[in-house]
Amino acid sequence: MRAREPDADGFVDRGPVKLHWERFGDGEPTLLLLPTWTIVHARFWKAQVPYLARHYRVVTYDGPGNGRSDRPLDAEPYGCEEQAQAANAVLDATGTDRAALVSLSMGALWALWLMANRPQQVLGSVSIGPSVPLGPGYEDREQPFEEPYTSTEGWAKYNRHY
Repeated sequence: MRAREPDADGFVDRGPVKLHWERFGDGEPTLLLLPTWTIVHARFWKAQVPYLARHYRVVTYDGPGNGRSDRPLDAEPYGCEEQAQAANAVLDATGTDRAALVSLSMGALWALWLMANRPQQVLGSVSIGPSVPLGPGYEDREQPFEEPYTSTEGWAKYNRHY
């Protein structure tokens, strides 16, 4: 059971991928709660939506491969630019001229793309725990994902076998 049901929902076609979106509330401004990663659907935001929708217009959506959205087998729809363009398509489908972007983890990368490429649609952005390699300190992050791990230190845990 949900704490709040959406006021509207629908789908937007992004070529071979159909994305499911939901809208809550009708206040201003609109908050776009971005997916956090390619493996997490919009219900991730379920604890925040009811409160925020009392004050703002809130839009969420399931990224490709999640929730009620299509699950493409091709890798292209999961890429950074495609993910950001999916967010832009959701803004258009929900009749949103401008929105404040709220992101967690990898969603910050898609928010940055929107700010750089669609600045007229972005009021501002809040990035929580951004997983974006903007500065030093990411040298050890690139670990071989498919090979058996030899360590469990740091980013070495980001491994299929762990």
